Amino acid sequence: MRDIAEMDEILKLLEKATKRTQKALDENKHLATTQINAYEKILKSKQSTEAQRVEAALGRRIEYDRLEQFSQQLSLLYTLQMFAFKVKILQIQLDNIKEQVAKSEFLEKTKDIEEVKKNIDTLLILLEGQFEATRQLGENRQGLSYVT
Repeated sequence: MRDIAEMDEILKLLEKATKRTQKALDENKHLATTQINAYEKILKSKQSTEAQRVEAALGRRIEYDRLEQFSQQLSLLYTLQMFAFKVKILQIQLDNIKEQVAKSEFLEKTKDIEEVKKNIDTLLILLEGQFEATRQLGENRQGLSYVT
């Protein structure tokens, strides 16, 4: 159960990080949109100098990159949350399987079956030995036919 509690803690941390990143993305989206629109005006203006246009193009690219970074972080966090949730489900299923195996005494039965297999193997060896001894006695009797 300790593993499941750890996964719950990881899921909580991922959820908090996701909410923070989503909030930052939402806040920056509005600001970036305003900045991008201002840069677009500069780029479209015929009165803008070449230096202003270069600066506006770079500024617009930086804003788009910033938004893309937030989006990528958010996407990664969502993926990590899904992965952590699936790991938690697998842990729960594994614990349930362990519990069922313990309840069914499957491991003890398996050990008993292995013990029976060993005993059968031992008996087979003894039977083979007995057969060989009986065969040798039969051969020896044929060699001693004058005694009977």
